[in-house]
Amino acid sequence: MELTATLTTTHVLLSNGLVSLPATRRDYNLSNETLGTVCSNLAYYGYTPSQDAFAKLSTMSETAVAKWWNTFEEEARSITGDDRNMADFVVYKNFPREVLEKSEAEYWIAQMFMYWGLPNELFTEEVEEREPLDELQTLKVLHLADDFSLVNILNDLLALPARWVYTQEEAVDFLIFTEGVKVDVTAIKFKENLVAIAAKMIERDIMVEIKSATDVIRLAIGLSDGDVSLRTNTKFRNFKRRERRYLLTLLNGATNLIEDMGRHKGKWKKLMGKLHPNDYPVFTNVSEAYDALYNDNITTFEGELEVYIMTGNPKALDLISQRPGVFARKLFRMVDVYGVDAVTAFLKVADKLTTTQLLKLEGFLNTINYKSFRTIAPRGNWGHLQILDQEKRMNNDCRLVLLGGITTLVGTRVTDLVGTVNLDERTKNIKLQDNDSELTNYGVGTSFDIPKNMKFIRTASYWQHPTRGGNVWYDNVWYDNGWNFFGENWESKATICWESTSMVNQAAVFSGDPTNSKDMKGRACQMIDLYIDKLVASGIRYAVWNILCYSHQSFNQAEEVFATLQWGENAQKGRLYEPSRAQLSFPVVGDNLTKYIAYIDLVERKVVYMDANFSGNVHSANINGERLTKTMPAYVEYLDAKPSVYDVFKGVPSNKKKGLPVMYSDAKTKISGGDAYVFRTENEENTFNSLPITKFI
Repeated sequence: MELTATLTTTHVLLSNGLVSLPATRRDYNLSNETLGTVCSNLAYYGYTPSQDAFAKLSTMSETAVAKWWNTFEEEARSITGDDRNMADFVVYKNFPREVLEKSEAEYWIAQMFMYWGLPNELFTEEVEEREPLDELQTLKVLHLADDFSLVNILNDLLALPARWVYTQEEAVDFLIFTEGVKVDVTAIKFKENLVAIAAKMIERDIMVEIKSATDVIRLAIGLSDGDVSLRTNTKFRNFKRRERRYLLTLLNGATNLIEDMGRHKGKWKKLMGKLHPNDYPVFTNVSEAYDALYNDNITTFEGELEVYIMTGNPKALDLISQRPGVFARKLFRMVDVYGVDAVTAFLKVADKLTTTQLLKLEGFLNTINYKSFRTIAPRGNWGHLQILDQEKRMNNDCRLVLLGGITTLVGTRVTDLVGTVNLDERTKNIKLQDNDSELTNYGVGTSFDIPKNMKFIRTASYWQHPTRGGNVWYDNVWYDNGWNFFGENWESKATICWESTSMVNQAAVFSGDPTNSKDMKGRACQMIDLYIDKLVASGIRYAVWNILCYSHQSFNQAEEVFATLQWGENAQKGRLYEPSRAQLSFPVVGDNLTKYIAYIDLVERKVVYMDANFSGNVHSANINGERLTKTMPAYVEYLDAKPSVYDVFKGVPSNKKKGLPVMYSDAKTKISGGDAYVFRTENEENTFNSLPITKFI
């Protein structure tokens, strides 16, 4: 699904907190009035210039600033969602007052007439002018881009040890194939990312060297527009003769060809049927593997290892030590069978693992003896989530020895890179991006503190899904915005959604259910307001935000589905959507029919990003409360075990004055030059070279 027709350099830079200002032949004195207007306009979108950017702006001509702003604003509107004009597609445009003043009967009588096709305007008020927003918002600082910014952004993305989310892949495509930034594909850490780019290069007649047989079949799947994660079946297309020779050449020189074929026999048989290796006598290694595959004469590493483990044979430790990644995945079982010998064997090869692998294992070991649940998402599919009781425990002495070895190893690695660190405790709130995240460039489990002065939270689902015309009711498509509410122990309490439109004490309110068939482009928007203090007073501790595909049209079947979460002090002031208020805003993608985007702990006042595709009834969030009562406690445990930015640096010696700043926010920290990692850049006076977290993992 193409979400961005054409990316621009401005878009890529802005998505990474950077702004490029055009060079001028001589310095001008930009008027204070124009400078103030630019800064005010930036603030509307939630941005403010750094001191360096402000200084450069002040030396530009009025003409240059106007030209730059026209380009910049288009991208700012796109990224923040302001260009969707969401307020135009809400039923009750004087929301929330207009809904709160209706009785239940008034609301539903009007709603039924609107469902039957009568114009919404017959039942809604004229749009009133709203009081302007006068709340102080925390703004994101835009630092000046330089000649190396695009290269650095690309290198950061190539080094990411996780699957790119769609916006990251779009940026990589743009930088490589449009901007022409040179790329070394061997620098791509995550194999699925490598294959995705390699497939696009081959389509442009740029051949790429790939050494692993499994990566070659991934490449063939990518060329067939299939799932390169190997989680689902793929129908291979008919390859051109030159493509067949190219893939067979790669396979003939691939490592572990026969064994790799043994892992996914069905997929390999289908691929071999398309490649016809016996037509090319020169590819002897492929022919040999092909024969072994069809004669079921393949002994895999995993099969041999399993025989040893089942019989308790100590040879299993020698064998599994040859593949530290497999050892890490099977560590619990190996310790269960072999005890301290497994611990000793693992620590001898642990330095062969990446820092990311070690951090994930550390999170597992930290929580395994205290968890109540096991969460299993078969092949990464959260729609088929299984929740089991966590009954088995690891020998605690073994667990502590493993933890000590891993913590020391990670701490030593990162210390060698940075020396000392000024580490912000709040970086525990930033989870590392992994394959669970589909929508954002930070990891699921990342949390955002709700400021004490914020009184309400407003979420929106906006969609564009052109209709066919005809029957008014059946031609509508809905992507329903909803919240499920829970008590202290995750007991289901209430719901706010299209069929449950307000709570008894008006602690939450729904903006009306739109009918997108009445718009030529099929646009519609639902908004929900949550009033924090009233919810807590009602005994609500947790709230789970979800968007459900009521019409059984997946998110990818719409032209766009966009989600946003704002918070503020006065729900009736400002526009219904104010970019500067938005804390989360992004298109929602995927072939699934549900998206559980975030949950809120209303007592601790924090929003936690989830990005989970739990199965559920798509017709009403109301029906899913009991299911979430069972799912959420296990899922929260799962999130807690995920590694954070803090975990990367906690083993590095502390130096508050000279150590590398590693900050959740730099709002209260002075940074003058040098390197730093800052998750939320909020201090316009700071100057530093921003380091990506991939430099350390």
